[in-house]
Amino acid sequence: MQYELLRGWRMDYGKDILNSLVDMYERREGYIKEPSSLRAIQIDIKKNYPAYADRYNHNAYKDINSAIEKLISEDVIISKLESTGGYSKVRLNIDRIEDCYKRLKRKSIPEQCEYIKQILSSFADSKYRLLNNIISDWMHLATNYRKLPYDLKYDGKRLKYVLTILEAVFKIEKESYIRNFSTAVFKDSKRFQKEFKSCIESILFDYTDDPIEKDKILEYYNLYENPTYVYIKGDMVISFDNSTIYANELPDGIALSNASLKRIKNIKVLAKAIITVENLTTYHDENKKEAVYIYLGGYHNKSKKELLEKIYKDNKSCEYLHEGDIDIYGFLILENLKEKTGIPFKPLLMDVNTLKRFYEAGIYKELNISDIRMIEKNRENLKEYSEVLDFMLLNNCKVEQESLRAVRLLEDS
Repeated sequence: MQYELLRGWRMDYGKDILNSLVDMYERREGYIKEPSSLRAIQIDIKKNYPAYADRYNHNAYKDINSAIEKLISEDVIISKLESTGGYSKVRLNIDRIEDCYKRLKRKSIPEQCEYIKQILSSFADSKYRLLNNIISDWMHLATNYRKLPYDLKYDGKRLKYVLTILEAVFKIEKESYIRNFSTAVFKDSKRFQKEFKSCIESILFDYTDDPIEKDKILEYYNLYENPTYVYIKGDMVISFDNSTIYANELPDGIALSNASLKRIKNIKVLAKAIITVENLTTYHDENKKEAVYIYLGGYHNKSKKELLEKIYKDNKSCEYLHEGDIDIYGFLILENLKEKTGIPFKPLLMDVNTLKRFYEAGIYKELNISDIRMIEKNRENLKEYSEVLDFMLLNNCKVEQESLRAVRLLEDS
């Protein structure tokens, strides 16, 4: 609260005092308690309005006194005039709480929750399971007069936008771009990123079953900042309807868009191994002649999954390896890759000895709370990686895939 008089404007002390008391009433959840069980809801006038105690600020003293006297006459607050002619504390008259809301033109928590429940009901019975899960959880909160998470609180208008966005996200079936999506939803190419992106990422991160890092969660749902490409290099032959590419003739390989991936008829791998990598830097760093390297460019969506399945179908004799970050998400991505494609990928340079090399070279990051929770949550599913996960926890470390070249440089120097 600010209590000074601005030039040409006088503060509505009556409204401010009553809003402060109602705020306190709501914080104490007075709307679900018996009035007799509530402690006195009151504020200290001098503490809340220092100008009231300033003997040189006669206008503020006079205005605050007038405001208090008017509220007393309306029977919405209770206070006693002191011998000095001023007031010390003012108390909310809980028996007249409905009149307080009407005077302030403010909706009570139960009224706001009822509106929220109406909005949630209008999106219920969706064909999207995750949306139904979200609605069910939030309906439970609203029924119990609790604030909605993700800073939605009791904001029905923002809730409606968020549910509309989520429904639109779940409908996306092919690679789409954030600005186009924002234009489709808001007729404004930047509004989604400015007002809703962070909130939607958090919701999807919490409700998505697959283990996806938050900054990749929109890609999981086919929503990208920019077009993504699959980079492929190594000894292989890629055949289309009317052309053939010999990838080993191109040292840095080729980049293929999602549209190009769908046109591939056959990929014949002449190398012994196929290695998928998480990071583009690693793709450029690695150059083993006996391997084909594939950088998937973000989360493996439908077209990328089909590409891997197509390669595996025609090249089952190859060894399939995945080189990722040595952290909890690196292993979860590997397991998810195996599950979604049916390909028996094995981890490459993700063992405890490799992690020790990074740790001893001082090239690592410390675990955060989320890392630790995810490790504990997924221990049962990641038993085969127990040794490296234990080392992470014991030494509070994790490693990004790109750091391998740095370790090699240090060891060679």
